[in-house]
Amino acid sequence: MKVIYTDKPGKDRDACYRTSFLGVISGAKEVVIDGKFPGVAEAYEAAGIKVGGKAKQESSGETDPHKMGVPELKEWLTKQGIDFDASAKKADLQKLIPATDPAAGGNTDPEEKED
Repeated sequence: MKVIYTDKPGKDRDACYRTSFLGVISGAKEVVIDGKFPGVAEAYEAAGIKVGGKAKQESSGETDPHKMGVPELKEWLTKQGIDFDASAKKADLQKLIPATDPAAGGNTDPEEKED
């Protein structure tokens, strides 16, 4: 199945059109991105699915998981091997961020300050 992320109406009857990213569609064989959909390309590529399109998006570049948008945060949690409910809200996802992130070299919790 071909999945197309776009804000424009589509006419391809053999494609699945999406206007937002809620997670990788497991039956996808190809993904086309037409517009700004941060995190989509990375998530599908991590699942081994070909991504193309006019505007293949890169991630926002944010490295602090507390400041990431939901798609980037879900991708970050997945890379950390942390399981989460795909329908979880941002606040619930942020609760899953470890208090310290060794890859970041220390404390990632904005509420805790190191002395």
